[in-house]
Amino acid sequence: MSQTETASPHGAERSGGAGTAFSVTRGLFGARVPEFTGSHGVEVHSLVSSDHVPLYLFAVKSLARCWPEVTPVVHDDGTLTAVDVARLERLVPGVRVIERAEADARVAELLADHPVLAAVRQNNVRILQLVDYFLLAETRSVVSMDSDVVFLNRPQLLIDWAAAPVDERPGFLYSPEFGWEPQGVHWIPDHLPGVPHVSYMCCGFSAVDRVRFFDADFLERTLAGLPREISFAPRYVTQMSYSLLGGRLGTGSQSLEEPYRSGRLEWLPDREDRVICHYFASHERSTALDNLTEEAPLLTRAIGLPAAG
Repeated sequence: MSQTETASPHGAERSGGAGTAFSVTRGLFGARVPEFTGSHGVEVHSLVSSDHVPLYLFAVKSLARCWPEVTPVVHDDGTLTAVDVARLERLVPGVRVIERAEADARVAELLADHPVLAAVRQNNVRILQLVDYFLLAETRSVVSMDSDVVFLNRPQLLIDWAAAPVDERPGFLYSPEFGWEPQGVHWIPDHLPGVPHVSYMCCGFSAVDRVRFFDADFLERTLAGLPREISFAPRYVTQMSYSLLGGRLGTGSQSLEEPYRSGRLEWLPDREDRVICHYFASHERSTALDNLTEEAPLLTRAIGLPAAG
């Protein structure tokens, strides 16, 4: 079982909203969940910042409750401290943390013949959610998971996918995102007319056969051919790239459907079979503390604790 810890997140005081955050986080540190075993041959990769370590801990503990047979992998966005890494390794036994300096050195060598893709990665931390996940994975089956995803039920569809022969399963399973226009896809019709792509998808949660899905040569050609203001845009290039890579697979790309749909829980139909909740951390809130306070009921539910008071 996982170890416990009693410190409050990032120095939270025990009053008002911060008191709620402290209570929720104390529950997080004390929550007993199964340890990861890696027996299904799947790695779950997440890009994590220092500010989002408490949020990621909810994500990964909810994953352990629902699918402990995987291996969690954390990619440092460049802000993780030694204390962050030690906390992750203590509270998430079996986690593999790839620190930014190590990743930069390894990926630079792997992309030596892909100068545009390497330059995009150097200038856009979000592209690590594509390039580093699939270049540095140690398993063929990879799940990409944002740090603001929590599991609510066992993901049987993904378990079956991981167990299936590679020539009998989709190469790309994605969380659908609709009700608004996915921002990363909007460049494609004008600048890449006729190029197959996945229209309504979120790159924040997907399951990938990385051998079939990831193609650095294709990304190099595509990004080199686009206007620089698109290829080097600070946002949405990652989603566009996932969409294009998925489009190349044709029927080998499939939606995970409504139980895995991306969106805040209050935006989605109420379903007992919902597997994930994505976007529990809102960019409209200024700090991780605010997210812990306002999403206390969801977060305690996700790690199997009684409802927060």
